[in-house]
Amino acid sequence: MIISAGESTEKAGVRVERGSGFPHWTAGFFLSGLTEIMFEGQTREVSARQAVILPPHTPYTLVLKKRQHEIWMIFDPNPHLLEVLHSTKGEPAPFAASFPNLEIWTGVRGGLRDLLRWWNSEVPELRLAENAMNRVLLLAAWARDQQLPRLADDRIDRAVEYISKRLTEELSGEILARVAGLSASRFAFLFKERTGLAPMKFLEMRRIEKAKHLLLTTSLPIQQIALNTGFPNSQHFSTCFRKVAGQTPSAFRARPERRFEELNPNAGGGHELR
Repeated sequence: MIISAGESTEKAGVRVERGSGFPHWTAGFFLSGLTEIMFEGQTREVSARQAVILPPHTPYTLVLKKRQHEIWMIFDPNPHLLEVLHSTKGEPAPFAASFPNLEIWTGVRGGLRDLLRWWNSEVPELRLAENAMNRVLLLAAWARDQQLPRLADDRIDRAVEYISKRLTEELSGEILARVAGLSASRFAFLFKERTGLAPMKFLEMRRIEKAKHLLLTTSLPIQQIALNTGFPNSQHFSTCFRKVAGQTPSAFRARPERRFEELNPNAGGGHELR
């Protein structure tokens, strides 16, 4: 929910302080200028194409070093947005984001203009204004995450390794999020960004790949392969396998040319099986 929003231009030398009693989130998107901001023992300089997001009860001091042009908002995020704004530890924390990519920054500026347009209209269009606000805040959180790729990768890598070692166990998104040390929604977002797949879809694909290997290299019964790859029964296994591979496990195993291709992925064409 938007509490307030606006656009301001201030001259150099202006100093702004806010105490710990302020109960709302604050965001500032800087279009020009140079500003020094102090919060939680940190001092940072922010300039054009940057944003600062501060959670409630965060005291801060702003000192304008150069004439500043800023679009700002005071808000209480909905639960989904709140999860995204949280730090990788799943807690509210101040952060700054940069937008070096011109295309992303253009999207941010468009969202900021939409926000002001709908917020300041003669009859405020609150839903449209909040949609615009959510868009720019999501982009700010995304930009923050791009600036911390190794931290996110390490946590997602830990979850991927956990999946690989426990394909036969009953896993869930919540369990994997705990392994990664992230909230469930944050984990799902970062996992898909890193791997291209939702966590449970990634797990299913890993299980199917292992099942393919067992089908091609062993004579184990289908039921046993299903159990060895974490599926509760052969029927469920066959349904998932067919959805991914386009055929049943038995049909996959029966084709000798498939066997050769799967076991020799780098083999050239024109081979002859005997």
